[in-house]
Formats: sequence, C-alpha cells, structure tokens
Amino acid sequence: MRRFNWRKFRRKGMRKLFSKDEKLLESNVSEIKTATSGGSIKEISKEVLPEE
Repeated sequence: MRRFNWRKFRRKGMRKLFSKDEKLLESNVSEIKTATSGGSIKEISKEVLPEE
C-alpha cells in the first residue's frame, strides 16, 4: 500500500499559488503600465510587489 506524500502535496499547492499570482500579474500588466506611466521602474515595483 502506498503512503501519502505530504511534501509533494505542499509543493503542488505552492506551485499552484505562484502560478495563480503570475497569471493575475500578467492580466493586470496593461493596467499597471497605464496607471503609473510617469513613474520609474523602482517606484512601480514598490507599489506592485509585496515587500519580503
């Protein structure tokens, strides 16, 4: 009988979350560019990306 691999389960969940975030960013790229057309790249990244 096979055992359930919790490590793979967690990794799959994390990959799903990351891909979901990437898809949301891709869909919002045009909105982000138009909203902050005058700012520099560093200013835009501070607004868009969460601080780690």
